[in-house]
Amino acid sequence: MSTIRIPAGWEPHQACLISWAVHREWGSDADAVRRELREIIVTIAEYEPVQLLVPPDLLIDAKQEGFGGNVEIVPAPVDDIWMRDILPTFVVRDQQLCAVDWNFNGWGSSRAPRPGDRLAGLMAASWSIPTVPASFVTEGGAMVFDGEGTLITTKSCLLNPNRNPAFGLTEQVRMLAMEQDLVRFGVRKVIWLEGDTDEPITSGHVDGYVLFTAPSRLLIEGIDPKAAVAGDPRERDIGRLGQETDAAGRRLEVEVVLPPRSRFLRFSDHAFAPCYLNAYVANGAVVTGKFGDPVRDEAACRSLQNAFPERDIRMIRIDHIARGGGGVHCLTKEMPQVLCR
Repeated sequence: MSTIRIPAGWEPHQACLISWAVHREWGSDADAVRRELREIIVTIAEYEPVQLLVPPDLLIDAKQEGFGGNVEIVPAPVDDIWMRDILPTFVVRDQQLCAVDWNFNGWGSSRAPRPGDRLAGLMAASWSIPTVPASFVTEGGAMVFDGEGTLITTKSCLLNPNRNPAFGLTEQVRMLAMEQDLVRFGVRKVIWLEGDTDEPITSGHVDGYVLFTAPSRLLIEGIDPKAAVAGDPRERDIGRLGQETDAAGRRLEVEVVLPPRSRFLRFSDHAFAPCYLNAYVANGAVVTGKFGDPVRDEAACRSLQNAFPERDIRMIRIDHIARGGGGVHCLTKEMPQVLCR
């Protein structure tokens, strides 16, 4: 009998995939983004192999960076750094890797299309991994998985007409159609959160504020008490998760992590995303951002350490990367190590 599932982020990886294609759109921030990106790359490489995808015109530059022996420079037609969304999601089918192509469309065409937007299929083919296309449009950062058939996502992203037009269908019908397609990838339960319709790029990616830490256990970013507004969608999402069960019927255990306070933040742009939970769970570490708030940085570190007691917690200043709307999880894509279960 055929089996298929999407592994959880904390399961063993054979490699972490990252891009060295800092686009010219970063302008005067480009050098700072590269410095922060380099620190992320070498930190992850302390714990697992990194395949660094590099466009042909930057190969010499990448080789001169001296990333170390655990970083393999891979020529690739890549022109952006957000690999969580642009690369495929890996699934394990009968102890073999497959790649899910989510039909990436530039975050609902929030920016002009680029050749690298079709990277999912191209790279899967280069790795000789079969590709399975989804029947709808989404991105890797729009979903978080527990490895046992539970998926959490947001209505604000997946039901956005810039990704999946309504065509006159009700919200419930559209959600059901997506859930039925996700069964092909081993998803047995989808939990729909409200998300954030005001988020300017991703329309409220769930990986910006929800992190599974084990089956039935997760962290969620709360709202600073001084900024709380009655009826805020985030409060509804927290309440929803506290009442939910996973695919196995277990009640979810939810811990709230507060964001850094605004007075400590380096930038105040609308797209600035200071997210502790937008983290990459490497083989021996959790790598995430820190933002200069001594109390909240430390509290987030403690929550992550309690959730992952056998891993190092590595927090890196990523102010300029966060200014682009993402964090460490957005930059990375794990390639699972296929193990016999």
